[in-house]
Amino acid sequence: MMGMEAAVIPSPHMFLGSHDADTVLLLWERFLTMEANTATTLGYEAFASLSVPFFGVNHRDAETCLARLPDFLAHERVVAIGEIGLDCATDFEIELFREHLRLAKAHDLPVILHTPIRLAPQGAAVTPKILEIIEDEGFPVERCVFDHAGEETLDFRMGTGAMVGLSICWDKMPPEVAARYVADNPDRRARVMVNSELGGQGNDYFMVPRVMLAMRLMGLDKETIDKVCWRTPKEFFGLPIV
Repeated sequence: MMGMEAAVIPSPHMFLGSHDADTVLLLWERFLTMEANTATTLGYEAFASLSVPFFGVNHRDAETCLARLPDFLAHERVVAIGEIGLDCATDFEIELFREHLRLAKAHDLPVILHTPIRLAPQGAAVTPKILEIIEDEGFPVERCVFDHAGEETLDFRMGTGAMVGLSICWDKMPPEVAARYVADNPDRRARVMVNSELGGQGNDYFMVPRVMLAMRLMGLDKETIDKVCWRTPKEFFGLPIV
């Protein structure tokens, strides 16, 4: 009803509690079967971005998942690897992040980067660490989305050469803040991607439409709104949508 044509569903970076490898593999399978089929019946196309959660999965099960991940990456509905990245920059997070980047490079896939949210005190220190690891692994930064952008780190993210994700939800970025950023920074719009938590954590399903409405009220034209909410992500992920 809101005009959505496609969505990319990323694997969560965090499982509450402890989950084994079988749970992660079932989640990936769900994305590529039930979620994709259900989306079609609702009038849009669903694609997936797969990764091993770095919170809630132990080392042994993470290794099992990483060994199986290449099989899933071959599926036509997989368009990226993610969420991957760092939250607190623990040794396990860093090790898993590097392994994901190597797989993404080997399979020629872009990545969705989890970064500390706008309220996280470690954000200013951890976000640059993510870039350091990307450069150290020789992964092309232009194929990354620095997601969960907050106001304090926006300039840094823009300076990396990566795409910048404005995640619209209560703990990351309000719709009006995202709309104002797009309105006030015309020279940066080419690397802005508006996304949402799709109803998670108490957010409703209309977070992206709320940004679109706010941009309209700020006087932005349809072409600009369409670019940051649809055409840029469509091109970045290579979605096979006419």
